Amino acid sequence: MKTIKDLNLCDDYLFHEVMKDKRLVIGLLETVLDLKGKIQDIKYVEGEKTIKGGYTGKGIRVDVYVMDDELNVYDIEIQNGKIQVLGKRSRKYQSNMDYEFLKQGQSYDKLKKQYIIFICTSDPFGRGLYKYTFCNLCKEMTDLELGDETTKVFLNTKGYKGDVSNELKAFLRFVEQSTVTQAEGTDSDFVKALSERVEDVKRNEEIGGDYMTFEEKMIELAEIRAEEMVEERAEKLAEERAEKLAEERAEKLAEERAEKLAEERAEKLVEERAEKLAEKLLEENLNNTVRQIASNMKAAGFKTEQIAQICGLSLDEIELL
Repeated sequence: MKTIKDLNLCDDYLFHEVMKDKRLVIGLLETVLDLKGKIQDIKYVEGEKTIKGGYTGKGIRVDVYVMDDELNVYDIEIQNGKIQVLGKRSRKYQSNMDYEFLKQGQSYDKLKKQYIIFICTSDPFGRGLYKYTFCNLCKEMTDLELGDETTKVFLNTKGYKGDVSNELKAFLRFVEQSTVTQAEGTDSDFVKALSERVEDVKRNEEIGGDYMTFEEKMIELAEIRAEEMVEERAEKLAEERAEKLAEERAEKLAEERAEKLAEERAEKLVEERAEKLAEKLLEENLNNTVRQIASNMKAAGFKTEQIAQICGLSLDEIELL
């Protein structure tokens, strides 16, 4: 388990504590969004705020949630490791943050600018940029903006190309190596201020104690979640096994039923065929017997008309005997 002195700014706990300083939040926003001197004040900063999605919607957990004096909204998130659905996750953040504002009774036209910023320790899109900025533009006319005033920014601490300020590059390097040495190696006043705050946090015994409690709680929650995942996995495997057995049993029953039906059908066809053959043989034998009787009567001198009347044969048939 890391001690608080081992943490970097990319660790949620340290980031949360450092961003309690409004001055640094403003500095970060101005650096990332190229808004130097444009953010005069922050009305409130809520770290680790849960924003509900309305009705039974799933809530989201935000690291730093900021609203400036013009009611523009900023959400800053630290993302460690690679997240496959980061784009769709940003969409969820946007919708929930809009709901948070609108549930207060505001109309759509009162929605202010919204910025969602992800600070990623792995390249979210694999293109090597320091910063990826997304706004809604018309596909057919790229100079035509939708006007929803939403911006999503993904920062890449592993970036190596793109037209960004030296201050932003220095900040991105500091995120994963939050040391005094790293800060002293840059000309960025903002990064140096961050470094001072980081060191203050790490020296604070009360915060250090809270961190230990936090880590213990996280480990406990992780263990609980691991047990839940084991149970969920076991249940899923059991369901899959039961489903497979059911399918196998169903297939076997279907085969047995099909075989039985085939046997019954074959037996019925055999009986029908036998009856037809028996009728045919009987008819053939009967015809042969009648012809033999007629032949004997003809040989005995019976008249043709008599033979025809008695045996039911035609005169031509009798003549051929």
